[in-house]
Amino acid sequence: MSTPHPTTQQRWTEATAVLLSLAYTWGYLQGWTPWCFLPAAIGAGLLAHLCWQRNILAEAALQGFYVAFAVYGAWLSSGTQDWTPQSQPLSWHILAITITTALTFATAWGLKRWTQSAMPGWDAFTTIFSLWATWLMVNNHHANWAYWIAIDAAAIYLYAKRGLPLGAALYAIYLAMALVGWFSS
Repeated sequence: MSTPHPTTQQRWTEATAVLLSLAYTWGYLQGWTPWCFLPAAIGAGLLAHLCWQRNILAEAALQGFYVAFAVYGAWLSSGTQDWTPQSQPLSWHILAITITTALTFATAWGLKRWTQSAMPGWDAFTTIFSLWATWLMVNNHHANWAYWIAIDAAAIYLYAKRGLPLGAALYAIYLAMALVGWFSS
């Protein structure tokens, strides 16, 4: 499976998307809500476009979800927030992982059957599990960090294999942040 070399415009778009994603993360950590969600939406939109061009179709849809989620995050953060940590028993997570894995296999099968997705298994995994981890994150479940560790590691490989090295670097930074989140929370 060969990946065509990205154009100069794609490289600039990728760099801009990564910088905007990092700007969002930094702004969010600084408490600059709801304004930090603007670079989040634009960065995710650019990554969606690039993923579509690089034939990572489920990941493109995930980035589109993040555009909408940035709007939701801006709306949510403009009100009063309850940051009480949540947790669930191991049996709850086993059930969640079982369901999410089944959805991942179904999505990978659909991508392979009906699209030209370049890496349907990896693409489905990062997408389906990211949706779940995002839900855990917004609901302040500490376990979200464990999910992000696995997702970010897979995303590094996916983006690197599809010729998006700056996207892979972004997920390497996110992986480091997830490790810190897991061990410091």
